[in-house]
Amino acid sequence: MKKNRNLIIAIAAVAVVAILIVYTAVNNGRASVGTDTADSTQTAESTDSSSSESADSTQEVTVDSDNPSASSSLVITVTDGSVTSLADYPVEDYVTLGDYIGMELSVAAVEEVDDGSVTALAESYFNSLAVDYAAEMTAGQLVEEGDTANIDYTGYLDGEAFDGGSAAGYDLVIGSGSFIDGFEDGLIGVAVGDTVDLNLTFPSDYSNNPSLAGKEVVFTVTVNYVTPDMTDDNVAVATGGSYSTVEEFEEFCRSYLEYYAQYEYQSDLDAAVIEAVLPICTVTEVPDFLYNMLYENLTASIESEAAGYGLDGETYCSYFTGMSMAEYVVLMADEYAPEVMIFQAIANAEGLNPTQEELDEQVEAYMTYYGYETEEEVYENMITRESLEMYLMQTLVADFLAENAVITETEE
Repeated sequence: MKKNRNLIIAIAAVAVVAILIVYTAVNNGRASVGTDTADSTQTAESTDSSSSESADSTQEVTVDSDNPSASSSLVITVTDGSVTSLADYPVEDYVTLGDYIGMELSVAAVEEVDDGSVTALAESYFNSLAVDYAAEMTAGQLVEEGDTANIDYTGYLDGEAFDGGSAAGYDLVIGSGSFIDGFEDGLIGVAVGDTVDLNLTFPSDYSNNPSLAGKEVVFTVTVNYVTPDMTDDNVAVATGGSYSTVEEFEEFCRSYLEYYAQYEYQSDLDAAVIEAVLPICTVTEVPDFLYNMLYENLTASIESEAAGYGLDGETYCSYFTGMSMAEYVVLMADEYAPEVMIFQAIANAEGLNPTQEELDEQVEAYMTYYGYETEEEVYENMITRESLEMYLMQTLVADFLAENAVITETEE
């Protein structure tokens, strides 16, 4: 399971926003990492206040793209450029570690996967897969009460289609009483693929459209398909032959739920580790190359996340955070950089920096997952070696701290 989680985290390293969600949630409830200067020392209260003020502010933050660290509120060490890997930087000179062995952690126990959850997921997933094959699966099948029929319909009054009387691809539960009397009953016994005319009369007290009250109309209805039953044959079709029986498909869904429950537990455990270790450590300075690397990664990740919503990074940040992108990224980099320094100091003290073999394993995973043919393509197009090395280091340290912690599992 740990190897699988490392792969997930390594892939997530490319999308740093996913990691920041965890860190942001932790930061909201803890004292932040301190520095030696009064100007740059922060607390959870001051951070929250700063965030709130930033969200309400219309101030535009301009960041030097060549040196974003110049905008940081942290104490930044300007390096000569010869060191670009945090593992090669003397973090011990700037980090004071607390007693991180035997920390007390509280996390919710791994959620039990019950049969009901498995059935619900299997049915939901099957329906989402089967919709593309539903007409094929149910061709010629007769509509029965209780079926969900996907229909196209047009209503005619005196031979003319009336407003609000037409729809395409509408899912109607037969017997639900959603439509006027006679509509749903008139579809019972109609074969999938057939078209029928339903001669109906609107109720005399029809309030949705009073102009139709009491009027005789004709609905022309085509039954496109009914929601397919989850049978062995239909599962085979919907999954492209990956699973040939309902039992196999449900076992896949159970495995997924068990994996996800373990993943959620591990994520909560990682968050608990962070919450416990950060307040007992201090960071006096952060190197500019680390800060600038984080700023660049964060910016790229936000822009990638924004693209998923059809937005640019600036609009995305304005909408979701109330800040400009530069302002938000500086705020997050200020929070994140000292945390990375602490993890690196622990990695150095405990010999937890990733090996070349571990780096190669993750790069190979990228190549398989994303279809790259060479390591060079991964490092050029996805993530730098320094960034991957840093995120794998964090994973190893988080595992180490959890393995050496006193963990109390709760029922929540």
